Amino acid sequence: MDRTYDAMCKYIQAHFGKKQTAYVVQVTEPGEEAEVDFGYLGLVRDSVSGMMRKAYVFIMTLSYSRRSYYGVTCDQTVLSLIKAHMTAFEYFGGVPRRIKIDNLKAAILQNRRYDLEFNQNFLFFCYHYGCVITPCTPYEPQQKGKVESQVGYVKNNFWAGRTFEDQVDLKRQLDTWMRTYANMLVHGTTKQVPHEMFVSEERTALQSLPATVFVWQERVRRLVKPNCHVNFESNYYSVPHRWVGVEVEVRTSENIIKLYGDDQEIATHVKNSGTGLYVTNPSHYPEHKIYSETGYQAKYEQKMSGIGPHAHELFTILIATDRQGWNQTVRRILGLTVLYGQVKVDKAIKRALQFHAYAYPTIRRICEQNLQDMDVEQLLISPAASAEDTRRSDSLSRSLEYYRV
Repeated sequence: MDRTYDAMCKYIQAHFGKKQTAYVVQVTEPGEEAEVDFGYLGLVRDSVSGMMRKAYVFIMTLSYSRRSYYGVTCDQTVLSLIKAHMTAFEYFGGVPRRIKIDNLKAAILQNRRYDLEFNQNFLFFCYHYGCVITPCTPYEPQQKGKVESQVGYVKNNFWAGRTFEDQVDLKRQLDTWMRTYANMLVHGTTKQVPHEMFVSEERTALQSLPATVFVWQERVRRLVKPNCHVNFESNYYSVPHRWVGVEVEVRTSENIIKLYGDDQEIATHVKNSGTGLYVTNPSHYPEHKIYSETGYQAKYEQKMSGIGPHAHELFTILIATDRQGWNQTVRRILGLTVLYGQVKVDKAIKRALQFHAYAYPTIRRICEQNLQDMDVEQLLISPAASAEDTRRSDSLSRSLEYYRV
């Protein structure tokens, strides 16, 4: 074979080219539709940090009059998309009934023709403004051809050959170009000036702007842990206990966090600026687990009183001397009653109290070595004491001295 593969491909393209597809002209009524697109421009200096950042042009074109809004963003996030739409609607003085957009992730999470999944934040925004999202079929850019050509128009007619000091200067020059030039020329398709056509025919056909301002709320899904809290931005926020094990939606706006289950608000918290902190509403716990500080102490005071009078005396001492760690000591002492019974533990506490030794290890050691019934004072001076009794007495004395608090 004396011909290369590239030559064969060129021959096929020349003689067996792809069949051209026919498309229907899309005619819309005034105020019915707007097409939206993003286009990358280049790098521009950030007005605050001074660093170079990417600049994108956001374009919204009204399908009837072809009047367009041009804005600048530094990214294509859902927040930037929403802010750009809000500014565009303000510029037009109204809202079109449909927004035609491509499959940008900030708007359309999934588009399988008849299986659509919208970005919830953008969906709520469109609901607030009373417009419907119309996504284009994937890989069919001609479906929003009115705005598609505008990206190249901005790059060639505005961006090329201009210099910009920073983002502020870029936005200022683009706004001037939009108001005094881009929308004031005769359009190649309609053969009319977009601004004049908008004023005379389309402006009054747009829907009115909403009476209330749209409040941006970030929305994420979080699983409620067994401790009745969800993790959000390195802090933990409580929800009612019946949602344990269920995914709920977290919505944030400025310093407020709201949690939703089944589209119903179930909890509200003030956003915490710290890290690793718990923001808890006690009423979110089961009723049998809700204790105020006084109620919590009363619960354990009753349990210690059940052991005996000396255990109750120790409890009052711990409350007064160890405000932070008393509950840990008390719980461990209660655990001793399972092994040794309440009577023996109360006697061991009595012996420890005589030496002002209130730590748990002291009481445990007395129980382990069966020293609770010994009269330590007489044993230490009795000449008839056995060697074993003396050894136990010395061991107890060392223990009391070591664990004295």
